[in-house]
Amino acid sequence: MKTHTIKLIQPTNNFPFFKDILENGYHVFSRENAKLPDYYPSKFPNYPGVQLSELNIGDVVTIRAFFSIGSGATARADGGYLDLEVEAIEGDTVFGVILTSLPKEFPLQLGDSMEIYPDEMLYKAQMTEH
Repeated sequence: MKTHTIKLIQPTNNFPFFKDILENGYHVFSRENAKLPDYYPSKFPNYPGVQLSELNIGDVVTIRAFFSIGSGATARADGGYLDLEVEAIEGDTVFGVILTSLPKEFPLQLGDSMEIYPDEMLYKAQMTEH
């Protein structure tokens, strides 16, 4: 997994994405939230995104997820890219199965299903064969 570390001085800081990590165990990067000042403590590339109209069951999309590493004053967010195979599309919600292996202590694992939204999908990777 490619990683991008965001060092945080305290886990109780005001970055909204870190509060999401503390509440849910992870945070999925949002291209829309990245446009908001001080939502994330670092700048990220301008990802191309994925159009729902071009998305099909079986497509593989890439998202970026962050997880809490450490605790107390040494807590930081660390994350990387996850590939998901699209299993369903309902309105503007996409349901995908995680194809990326993650460390066992992370709250998301290979084979888990999760909801994602258009602004969270960074790339459309490939079609799988069914």
